[in-house]
Amino acid sequence: MRSLKRGQKHLRELMSVAAEGQRAVIFFAVLHSAITRFSPARHIDEKYAQLLSEAQQRGVEILAYKAEISAEGMALKKSLPVTL
Repeated sequence: MRSLKRGQKHLRELMSVAAEGQRAVIFFAVLHSAITRFSPARHIDEKYAQLLSEAQQRGVEILAYKAEISAEGMALKKSLPVTL
């Protein structure tokens, strides 16, 4: 699947940024109200989940926030714990 490989490519690029000593951050906006923590969907893309863990080990920050969308825009509500 092309879209899965694209996400993997972005993680590799973020790892390169971190290796150069720059700040590298990946941000996940979680829209489902019942979600209380973020973790990658291993059942959809095991390689992405592995790369996300590797990226964190190599200095990429992983941020996940609960968010709400309304007619006025998107509002971040609270930080969610990340489980890899």
